[in-house]
Order: sequence, then structure tokens, then C-alpha cells
Amino acid sequence: MLNDPFFRRFFDLPPSLAPQMRARRSGVVVNVTSSVTLAPMPLAAAYTASKQAIEGFTGSLAHELAAFGVRAKLVEPGYAPTTRFSQNIDFAIEDMIPEAYADFAAPIFAAFASPALTTRETDVAEAVFLAANDTSDRLRYPAGPDAVALAA
Repeated sequence: MLNDPFFRRFFDLPPSLAPQMRARRSGVVVNVTSSVTLAPMPLAAAYTASKQAIEGFTGSLAHELAAFGVRAKLVEPGYAPTTRFSQNIDFAIEDMIPEAYADFAAPIFAAFASPALTTRETDVAEAVFLAANDTSDRLRYPAGPDAVALAA
């Protein structure tokens, strides 16, 4: 997985910035993951694993950089159907479900069609702003009412 260009760029970025932040003894790294890290969710194992990797990395980074006055934070957005994230893939998620799981998956996809709570883009922007400006050692910032409910 670390041969994937996204992951190489992601994991190389903080070390490339860290010397400058350490020298200034200030700075904040804010990584955005997902609310799937807050509670187990069906049909999201690989996605959850990729987000958990970023969460673990950021949590360790927070400890490593704190001695230099540099903070690392996590923003965990909820389900945001009004964003364009789904356009980053060129296939329907439903097409990834093996036929043997069709009966299991149907009610889950139906629930996603009309969720009780969702996250808006502004919820994420507000959480990023809060995380970037919070000088405490708080690590996690759920974004959106659904993520806040999961984190409670």
C-alpha cells in the first residue's frame, strides 16, 4: 500500500514540513479522515482501514511533534452526501458488493439514501478551523451532527 502515490505523498508530507515547524516551534498539521473511525460500520472495511491508518499516524505524530510546540489534529467528518467526493470514483459502490452480500447490503444502502443526520461542507470547514486554532492537546474533532453523535 505504501507504493500507492497517495500514501507516499501523505506520509512524506509531515516529515518534509516538520523541520521548518520545529525550527519555528509552532505549527499545526490537520488531517481529515472520516467518522467511520468512530464506530464499526458495515460494507466499509477497506475504507475504514485506510482512514484508521491516517488516524494512527496522526496520533503518533502528535506525540512526536508536541515536544517542539507543533500540534497534530484529526478532523472526522460524517456522511456528507452533498459533497462531490463520490465523483472521485468512476463506478457505483453498489457494483462492488458481491452477489452473496446483496440481501445484507440492500437495507444498508436504503438507509444511506435517507439518513437522519448528515454533515455539510461548512461543518467540516468549521472543524478544521477549530482544530487549527485550538492550542490544547485535543486530537479529534468530529465534524457534522452525525459524526458528533457517533463520537459521544
